[in-house]
Amino acid sequence: MKFGIIGPGSMAATWEQHLRRTAGVHEVVITPRISMLQHVDAVIIPGSGDEPGRQTGLLQDALKSGYHVLWVAPPPLNAADVRSCLDIAEESGMVVMFAMWSYYSTATQWLFSHIASPKKIHIHREWSGPKHTPDVQTLNRILLEEISICLEWCKSEPVQLEGDLPFGNLADDQEQQMHLLHMKFGNGSSASIFMNPFGLENRHSRFAIGQKLAAVCQINDHIVKKWLLGDEQQKTPHIMRFDYSEPAQHLLSRFIRCVQNGEKPAFGITELDHLISRMDRFSHR
Repeated sequence: MKFGIIGPGSMAATWEQHLRRTAGVHEVVITPRISMLQHVDAVIIPGSGDEPGRQTGLLQDALKSGYHVLWVAPPPLNAADVRSCLDIAEESGMVVMFAMWSYYSTATQWLFSHIASPKKIHIHREWSGPKHTPDVQTLNRILLEEISICLEWCKSEPVQLEGDLPFGNLADDQEQQMHLLHMKFGNGSSASIFMNPFGLENRHSRFAIGQKLAAVCQINDHIVKKWLLGDEQQKTPHIMRFDYSEPAQHLLSRFIRCVQNGEKPAFGITELDHLISRMDRFSHR
């Protein structure tokens, strides 16, 4: 496969390295505009967390040009824009895969591989104080990122998404510091996962199931796992190496298989459209 990356910028260079070193793809072109690409099979659209939704036009242009798209920028949140892209993708047969970059995805993968895929996932977002309280758009982006991680690492397909997301007054409410989302999955267990969306260097995920609580803390390049059994805590936590190339390798190999073998993306344009519509209903309750 030949890839195009929309750049310039540090993210474009980073993804070029991921393609060449991690995925073994050597035909890579970096260009500032879709219109400058020629004879590529797929494009990677990177971006930063400061520009959610601003690159939706790039997605439409890429699909209209006949390119498969791996989107590693914050996802577009406008329902009309997403539906337009969905229509183009369905008509053209192009693959669109959203990969919201997250440094706790390996922690989530570890949890889901050691504990049965839960039927219900409760996602709690936490932050410390009003000055760290994000705006509604940021909350929506974080929510989609967390859901995509659960879909990516969980083995079962979601059956139903339900929850209470009172986004409307959150930015003005200094007391309210947590939201809850329920996700129902295909088998019988239930669990809770807590994620702190702020601070790439120190993110914490706590996983509660029954009387057991597994705390996964990312500290630099280590993941520290602590099992809490009731009030008792193991004195020596197990330390697992964290390889930052693993998420990129997983996402790129999955995307390439989707393009070449017709596999379904874990989090594609259809899933994004579905989640945005549900989020909209929750936010207007």
